[in-house]
Amino acid sequence: MNLWKVELILLFRSWRGWSLVTLYLLASIMSLITGYFLDKADALAQLPYADVIELYMSFVFPAYILFIGLVVSSMSFDSNQNLSIFLRMRFSFKKILLTKLVIYVLLSEILFLITFGITFVLSMIMFDTSDAISGKWFLIGFLFNIFGSIFWICLITFTSAAFKSTVASLLLTLALVIGFPILVGIATPLELAARGLLETPQNEGNNVSYVAKINNWWPTNTSDTTSFLTVTNSEIAADTINANFQDTELDPWFRLKPLIVSLFVGPLLWLYAWRTYSRREI
Repeated sequence: MNLWKVELILLFRSWRGWSLVTLYLLASIMSLITGYFLDKADALAQLPYADVIELYMSFVFPAYILFIGLVVSSMSFDSNQNLSIFLRMRFSFKKILLTKLVIYVLLSEILFLITFGITFVLSMIMFDTSDAISGKWFLIGFLFNIFGSIFWICLITFTSAAFKSTVASLLLTLALVIGFPILVGIATPLELAARGLLETPQNEGNNVSYVAKINNWWPTNTSDTTSFLTVTNSEIAADTINANFQDTELDPWFRLKPLIVSLFVGPLLWLYAWRTYSRREI
């Protein structure tokens, strides 16, 4: 049997794959419903459709978390002895890992594009379109999104190789993806307070704090470039976007540092995983 078919059958014959699809669709529906009520609440101003799409980007976060869980579960196939024997007897480790990487990157991007497209079209029909979204900036944001997805898969492959346990792999992945930014958010003001720099303006904190400087290179921060997906003509005129709850200069190389790190570290993580899986006994 083809490995692609095996992976898709294992995913969609249970609640896991269909739950992922449902969460993406719910994100689209909830953003449109929320936008409708916000539009009706303010009778004097029409809600821009770009704001509705930004709502979608917030509501889709649970789907991203489930996506991480599904990939961790798929990569931790050694925790299931029968599945591990089945895969190892029929396919090489290189083919197993590459196929899983490609399937999940394609699946996440296809689901994202479909639900994003649904939200985009319906929001253009239902809400104000006078401040149009830039197609060029959308393509830049989507390119960053693809690179980010590839790194996430490589990271999850690494954590799954480090631990046979699905739970341990999932906790380590969430610690690196979510836990580190939370730690930075707590440690940065503490560092500035210890150095007597607590009054430093927020927009200058990244240039002063050592913790913030390290965070500027953290590879998962490429996810902030989702702001490029909803850049409007007014934001282009102002040369400013809102990213990570603060105004940022509209620069195509925003988050270039974490992108460079992810492109360098991602293949190394995947090669470590391949070597570890190939040496691991069933």
